Amino acid sequence: MNPLTNWDWGFIPSTLLVWKLDCLRTLWKFCLQSQKWTSNLYSKASKTGFESEDLVKSVEVLKERLKFLKNFVGFVTQHGVEDGQLGPLFVHTEFITANAARLSFTWNSDPSSTSNHITDLLHKIIPTESQVHETCVLALITSKASRHPYRDSDEPMLRDFLESLLCNIWSILKSCTFRMISFKFQLQILWEGFRYLRTIFKEKPKKFDEKVRDLTGLVLCDAGLHLFSLSLNATNDGFIREMDLVSPDLLENINLIKLTVAGECPETSPFNFPRTNALGFIDFLLKYMTDLTSSEASLAALANHPVQTIQKDLGFLRSFLGKIVEMRNGDEELQAVWDRVVEVAYTVEFLIDSVLVGDILDSCSLSFDSIVEEIESIKSEASKIFDSKRLDVKQKEVTKRLNQIPTQGSKPINNDVVVGFEDEATSIINRLTRGSRHVQIVPIVGMPGLGKTALAKKVYNDSSIMSYFYTRAWCTVSQVYVVKNLLLEILTCIESKHSERIFEMSEEDLAAEVKKRLLRTRYLIVFDDVWDMEVWNRLEASFPNDGNGSRVIMTSRLRDVVPQDNLHQEPHYLRQLTHDESWNLLKEKLCPGKDLLPSELSELRTQIVEMCQGLPLTIVILAGILANMDPSGWKGEVQSLSSRNVSSTEQCTTTLELSYKHLPDNLKPCFLYFGGFPEDHEHTGKRLIWLWVTEGFVQATDLKSAEDVANDYMMDLINRSLVMVSKHRSIGGVKTCCIHDLLHEFCVEKAKEENFLQLVRGYDELYTLNVPRYLRRLCINSTTKDFNDSRLAFPTVRCLLFFVHGTRELYPWFGLSFNFHLFKLLRVLDLSQINLKDTFPREIELLVHLRYLAILGDVYIPSSIANLQNLETFLASSRSLPDTVWNLKKLRHLVWIGQFSFGGFRLPTENLDKSPQLCNLDTLSRVRIFSWENRDKIFKKFPNIRKLKCELTAPHHPAKEKSDNILALDFSSRLESLSLRVPTGFGKPYPVEFHLSLTVRKLTLSGFCLPWSKISAVANLPNLEALKLLREAFVGETWDLEAEEFPELRFLKLASLDIVKWTAIECENSFPRLQKLVLEKCCNLEEIPSSMGNVSPLETIEVSDCPNSANSVNEIQEEQISMGNTGFKVITSSRRRRS
Repeated sequence: MNPLTNWDWGFIPSTLLVWKLDCLRTLWKFCLQSQKWTSNLYSKASKTGFESEDLVKSVEVLKERLKFLKNFVGFVTQHGVEDGQLGPLFVHTEFITANAARLSFTWNSDPSSTSNHITDLLHKIIPTESQVHETCVLALITSKASRHPYRDSDEPMLRDFLESLLCNIWSILKSCTFRMISFKFQLQILWEGFRYLRTIFKEKPKKFDEKVRDLTGLVLCDAGLHLFSLSLNATNDGFIREMDLVSPDLLENINLIKLTVAGECPETSPFNFPRTNALGFIDFLLKYMTDLTSSEASLAALANHPVQTIQKDLGFLRSFLGKIVEMRNGDEELQAVWDRVVEVAYTVEFLIDSVLVGDILDSCSLSFDSIVEEIESIKSEASKIFDSKRLDVKQKEVTKRLNQIPTQGSKPINNDVVVGFEDEATSIINRLTRGSRHVQIVPIVGMPGLGKTALAKKVYNDSSIMSYFYTRAWCTVSQVYVVKNLLLEILTCIESKHSERIFEMSEEDLAAEVKKRLLRTRYLIVFDDVWDMEVWNRLEASFPNDGNGSRVIMTSRLRDVVPQDNLHQEPHYLRQLTHDESWNLLKEKLCPGKDLLPSELSELRTQIVEMCQGLPLTIVILAGILANMDPSGWKGEVQSLSSRNVSSTEQCTTTLELSYKHLPDNLKPCFLYFGGFPEDHEHTGKRLIWLWVTEGFVQATDLKSAEDVANDYMMDLINRSLVMVSKHRSIGGVKTCCIHDLLHEFCVEKAKEENFLQLVRGYDELYTLNVPRYLRRLCINSTTKDFNDSRLAFPTVRCLLFFVHGTRELYPWFGLSFNFHLFKLLRVLDLSQINLKDTFPREIELLVHLRYLAILGDVYIPSSIANLQNLETFLASSRSLPDTVWNLKKLRHLVWIGQFSFGGFRLPTENLDKSPQLCNLDTLSRVRIFSWENRDKIFKKFPNIRKLKCELTAPHHPAKEKSDNILALDFSSRLESLSLRVPTGFGKPYPVEFHLSLTVRKLTLSGFCLPWSKISAVANLPNLEALKLLREAFVGETWDLEAEEFPELRFLKLASLDIVKWTAIECENSFPRLQKLVLEKCCNLEEIPSSMGNVSPLETIEVSDCPNSANSVNEIQEEQISMGNTGFKVITSSRRRRS
């Protein structure tokens, strides 16, 4: 029985009050103990054998509610509330404390029954019984009316209660269904205001005086009263009534606090929408509104709203903006109109998407009717401006500029060129190869952008270093690093392929593994971008000192990154480039391979080298600017910079700003998007392009797909020296890319300034985050726990990227699954760095606007994934897909992103004849086809696919007909890249005849065990440019080319094959266009066709672990050199350990 019943409230002495407070302290100890439950819960649950995720969530909720009860009593008892007024509340507290103690005992004795007890306690812990609720409300009213001022010593109590109220607002946002936009916005304003107050408590500005403390106490009282009201007035089905709108006085007092401390806190612009590429966004919106007309469901939802009228008027205003795009700079009147149009466009998009997810437009200030009125007002204003300024109606439209094709094609400026520093490199090499036989650290120190990493790479890839050190490894540290990840990075350099267990090892085991791999071998390890000596302190034990001359290089902006005991010589302080080196670097970047320079450039030599003052980054950026200008404008551009000290950090920022200013508007969002990723992040080119397309930065043209246009954008950014290529694809293009740290920081700050996106790093930034109300993109680099604890809720966010900061947690998805509905307008959701294990967040199914979804883990994908009818890119690591995947009509990229070389999707085969085709699918990567009988039916589901990567299993029964052995891969007239793999161990020829599409440009085969005579099926493909024959693709000791084959092939790789002789006795003209040959782990290979020596385009032969092919390769090298191909290179390496 509840002890509140029949209690005589008149007999509560003050001594009893003290005892009650002791109970409260006991209760808080229980709250702290519950945190230990959370960390140990899964290990206990695994022993008892029952599902525990719901129990963990319940414990977390219980902890927060207990904390609220404790903080509430602390708040009201310290400010004007008499002891006797709290009788019912203290009895309630005693009741809760007793139940909490019972619950703790129950967990220790019978954990399987704990869940129901927690649920019961959760229902009772928030006061809802009339007497207790009335006591709480009266206590808050009394506290509000009190004239006692709040002291400095009260600030912890204010902060704690504020935190509890913020938690309760968050709970309401999560647990209630909001369909009225006005209430949602007011509650969001309250939530943002409380987060702002929390920031004030943390930063303690000088103006946070007694007046602000008293005003804060008043706000907390009003908010507490409002939340108690909500807890009673919420209906049983979770909907909030219209009467429960947030008090205007409460919001006004929050704003008053903001104004009081505004002198020390950052101001926010009244224009909260993104400023970047406004015309590109309006074009995207207009196309989006047009596409809605093809959806019956969308038309029905929007039937009562004047969407078509608004679309027509927006088209008119888009045309007007195109005419004033250049004139608005410096013209406040034109800029004001511009901002109004952009704000209307973003508001229209928000209203349309809100209606499509079922929200009710109940606010007169935020409705389609108000938009129509605003548009009419803008049109009237625009007409007046047009007449008064007499704008030229034939002014060039920016649309043409947006669709402009880069002038320099797709070949980027060579980002790998290192000019100068010859003496620096020689000095470093001498320190690495001479001197003491003990392990030594060689620090390379210098200012940002001076070329520390470039010099380290030059030394690292020097032929003398490659031959001297048997093992080399490179890892990038940065300001935020995880030791476990550094160890994995080192191991990956030592051995590129690992078993699955390596990723499950602890940090200690990884450290031991690194040491094991480095024992008795001379090694060179590079730690790039080091910020403190703690890195070496934690990793030193992993690097054995065998007295064989091993070395470690560290690059850093700081001098003191190496402990003095380990520093045998002074750090190598990197100098600036000389004038001649600066000039040579500019020439190589701006006019690669040219001896005769444009006269316009030669005339500017003195000005340029003096202006850049030996800073490579500035030279590279300047080259990027000049490369995209007419030479006639070079002089004016250089003179505008000549008076600035570009070597300083401030000047670097100015130079970066200038580079950004010169970007076409269509490239600016693509460039700023790099600011949404962690520092030193290596971007996969394809995924970055898919994100740009999904975000609407890129539009398809009549001749090119959106992805192809985006690739042009990327190459343009590379040509401007803003993006660096990390890895090239075999036949050109970008496999991975990155940007310099200075450029990254610039993107972070500029993106924030323009309300484009917000990158939040670590809990401190999450805790104090103050962002525009219409934040569009939120990028988190933190732990999932910090993300949950920060209680972020931005209903307008369209993009959420999450990057794990730290090692993967055992169950890192906890708490995330029930938060996604707070971001229900999301178009982009990337959780690919969070291992969800086997749990699919079901709220994702409600994100009907999603176009891009990336999730990691062996997640069971539910059939309701078909609700995501707008999904275009789906990246996952699940083993199977539901049969409803065939209903995702807009799907363009379906990619398996598991961590290992094996694995892939298993496509559904039920009702294939009745299932629709995925006509828009462009990329299908890593699919496993188990059904031999259904393989042709599956392939025909993708009539327009361009890239296919799949694994084939062997048939269970011999083919009845010869035609059953034909692998028909000519089902798509657009197929360009094809990768086919049979699992290792099949051991006999795969019973198949290839029928390949003539459009294939890149082909990878593995595991088929076919005789070399079967290679004719691919040899004469007219468009084949890259061929990779991997483990057991073909078997047999001799491959004899019998005819003129591979007419267009530019790249050939042979890896892990049993071939001994590769001849071309009857075919001297094979591979006429071959540029690069890669031989890897063909241990028995002795002979390579001598005709390779006559292939004039051949540039490189890479040989790794092919010990018997040296003579044949040397003969080819001699023949190439005799033909005058002085640039021909042979690169040899070995992954084998040496002692």
